[in-house]
Amino acid sequence: MRYYETREQSAELLRLTLPLMSQQAAAFHPQSYTIWYEHSAGINPRLTNVLEQRLSQNTPLNDEEVWRLYVNFVVARDAESMERIQQRLKALLDDTSTSATNAGIEASQFSQTLTIHKNQLMQPLPLEHLPTVVTELLADTERMRRVTEELVEQLDRHKNEVQELTEQLERAEHQAKLDPLTGIFNRRGFEQQLQAPESSGGGLRRGVVLVADLDHFKQINDNYGHVLGDKVIRTVAQIIRGNIKGRDVAARIGGEEFAIFLPETSVKGATALAEQIRATMAGCRIRRSGLEQPIAQVTLSVGIAEAGESDTLESVLDRADRALYEAKRNGRNRVWVDSASSGA
Repeated sequence: MRYYETREQSAELLRLTLPLMSQQAAAFHPQSYTIWYEHSAGINPRLTNVLEQRLSQNTPLNDEEVWRLYVNFVVARDAESMERIQQRLKALLDDTSTSATNAGIEASQFSQTLTIHKNQLMQPLPLEHLPTVVTELLADTERMRRVTEELVEQLDRHKNEVQELTEQLERAEHQAKLDPLTGIFNRRGFEQQLQAPESSGGGLRRGVVLVADLDHFKQINDNYGHVLGDKVIRTVAQIIRGNIKGRDVAARIGGEEFAIFLPETSVKGATALAEQIRATMAGCRIRRSGLEQPIAQVTLSVGIAEAGESDTLESVLDRADRALYEAKRNGRNRVWVDSASSGA
């Protein structure tokens, strides 16, 4: 979504939005700001109707509710915006095609006119008729010049608009591949990143897949609430981002489940990385807002599988999931390598 408010207008909206956010139980994250910003700006009527109804009930929104509102009224609307962009692009192409066709007709008629004038000039022509032929030729040439000039101007306008629409579409498509809570890829984005380019034969890229899952996450939500649960999820994403590099791909593929793809990496190297992430998470002390005392230790388990030549995305994720299950079954807070990948 692109916003068009000026600096002064957005400053006023900031002043209006912050008090509304502060009355809620949800954290001050971008998704929360977005829904209250759009409400304050009056640019999302459907969202405003829901928020005003909720405000009248005097019950604060928690993170889960904010997330649902963001998905249902902002992300979904952006999907509608993508459809409108596509429709506008089609209309521009149709308009350009029509203009080009009309210009082609004019060019054909001009060609015929030139042929007529050429034939006239090749015949003996009374001197008094020559100015008439020249005048007609100049008029036809001027008309063709105007048609060509108008077409060029229209093409320039359309080129700029198509460029802007294309950029909007690319931004919307990129946002659709991200997990709003953590900023890393969602499952859709992860799946696309793992597909090899057609120039390389397509299929699944070679590498190692890690699937990580928080241990006893339901207890965290039950004991400390969804606000802290979301903080834990963001912490995991930050730890993963801090340990991967280059072409590595990280994603949140479920509520408390993460996936990492390490291209051109050995199982040994992937295991070392997984251990680093696991140990960092186990050593992390997460505190509730305003409290010094950290919550109980939060750990995660990791399953590892190497993508072979015959693997599909589903098969390698399934093997990584089974390895994750073994890590959980054997005590949690550990890394487990799929037997086919370990050579066992």
